[in-house]
Amino acid sequence: FEQGRELADEVIANYYREHGRYPDKLAFSLWSIETLRHSGVLESQALYAMGVKPVWSDDGRVVGTEIIPAAELKRPRVDVVLSATGLYRDAFPNVMQRLAKAIEQVAQLKEDNNSLWDNSQRIAQQLQQQGVEAQEAQYLSTVRIFSNASGEYGSGVNDAVVASDTWEQDSKIADLYMSKMGYFYGSDNSRWGKKVGLVTGPDGREQEVNLYAQQLSGTDVALFSRSSNVSGMLSSDDPFEYFGSLALAVRNLDGKSPAMMI
Repeated sequence: FEQGRELADEVIANYYREHGRYPDKLAFSLWSIETLRHSGVLESQALYAMGVKPVWSDDGRVVGTEIIPAAELKRPRVDVVLSATGLYRDAFPNVMQRLAKAIEQVAQLKEDNNSLWDNSQRIAQQLQQQGVEAQEAQYLSTVRIFSNASGEYGSGVNDAVVASDTWEQDSKIADLYMSKMGYFYGSDNSRWGKKVGLVTGPDGREQEVNLYAQQLSGTDVALFSRSSNVSGMLSSDDPFEYFGSLALAVRNLDGKSPAMMI
């Protein structure tokens, strides 16, 4: 956590120096093998960006999380979106649950300079306008963790990227990525690995709700961890399959790529 806090501070401070404002949203690509190597540094970055710290037991196990008071944090709370691979989902469901509950707590914390609250309120309103029932929209607006459907693996884009003769616009890759990786994992375990799907709007017409797209939109910085040089960023398709596709999705949603930091 100390390493993650230091890195999060650097990311946020560097962004402020470059842009003259704090980032509104960070997106993280979570890999299970990376987490095994760095022992949760990337997860700690996400926690500290939101203004949250772990609570440890006497024997050193993480047993909960605690919101850092705004006066102690001394900067805005930064929104986060977490994209977990299928292997991460299988290896660390307890960590995902811990993160999801922490995110939900901060997203419900009504205070100044809390982008999780601000973005959640905006998305809840959007979902209701699309036809999602109010209580469900409120819950979905606080969800920030996404992955494959349970039992599925891969973003689906590696073969599609190689088959570049089959598409003209990279929006096809972005849409495929969000379709494959757009299953939500919130604080309610009974609804893990679900999609919002089709809803009937106020006009009586059915439409597909893409919660992952709504949460990804507005991402300022995408972050990815490499804690070993056994293989390089270009040694396989895995880095672009997840990290590259995440940034590509943001660019197709917002018309501008996020900063990408490794």
